[in-house]
Amino acid sequence: MSALRVRRFEPADTDRIRELHETAMRDVGAYVADVPDEDLETVTETYLESGGEFLVGERKGRIVAMGAFRPVDGTDFVAQVLPDLPGSTVELTRMRVDPDYQRRGYGRRIATELERRARERGATQIVLDTRPTQTAARGLYETLGYEEAACERIEGFGEPFELVFYRKPLLDGE
Repeated sequence: MSALRVRRFEPADTDRIRELHETAMRDVGAYVADVPDEDLETVTETYLESGGEFLVGERKGRIVAMGAFRPVDGTDFVAQVLPDLPGSTVELTRMRVDPDYQRRGYGRRIATELERRARERGATQIVLDTRPTQTAARGLYETLGYEEAACERIEGFGEPFELVFYRKPLLDGE
């Protein structure tokens, strides 16, 4: 088995990350066609130029995993659900692994590298959301030390759905 090579997103990756996002979300029954994904079209501006990060994992030259973080501000939905977040909080997002490459540690590798980079940039807490039905993702986050912080019902994108919110301190010793 060849190793996963983790690197920073490049603009030429845009088509593949959109494809990976849709494939991975459809696989777990969580793809919502009407939810806008503008951030995947503007990764450089949304993540890289805003103090965040976007990583891809390649195997044999093909992107099979991805993930990102960005600083949370008061207008973000997660900040409305978890209003006590410190200003040094980042949101882990867009964690996807191609279904053909899951259960190989690739999601863990991307998440831990994102946490490391967030810490280096001064983040003290990391938050995320996922669907209750995404049991593999929830299991990964829980084994990485994330704790469930809230559950909210979301309306407005066709069928209502629930999101589970997790948080994790990034300070040493917490």
